[in-house]
Amino acid sequence: MKKLCATAILMASLGLLAACQDSPEDKMESARESMSDAADNVRDAVEDTGDAIEQRTDEAFNNEPTASERVQENLDAAGDRIGEAYDDSKDYLQEKGEQARDAAADARADLEERMNRE
Repeated sequence: MKKLCATAILMASLGLLAACQDSPEDKMESARESMSDAADNVRDAVEDTGDAIEQRTDEAFNNEPTASERVQENLDAAGDRIGEAYDDSKDYLQEKGEQARDAAADARADLEERMNRE
């Protein structure tokens, strides 16, 4: 947060310095914009810090899973999906294999029937 505040102050200072080289109206407008940007940066830093504090508090009191727990959950879910995809593929291939065997038997019977006619 210190870096973000320092950056915001630096940006405001540079804006003020640039404003010193313009007309008085331009200087005021530039200074206003620089201060607005600095305030936005500080506001963002405060929000990010608040979010980080909230996350750490939740993790400390076991209200939310830790990063390693989330990684483990994601790995488990991915493993489950891979197993399901394997089972689905296996079932699909068995079904298609049965259909191919049936089609081959039908084709063989049809061929034999044609040969017997001739």
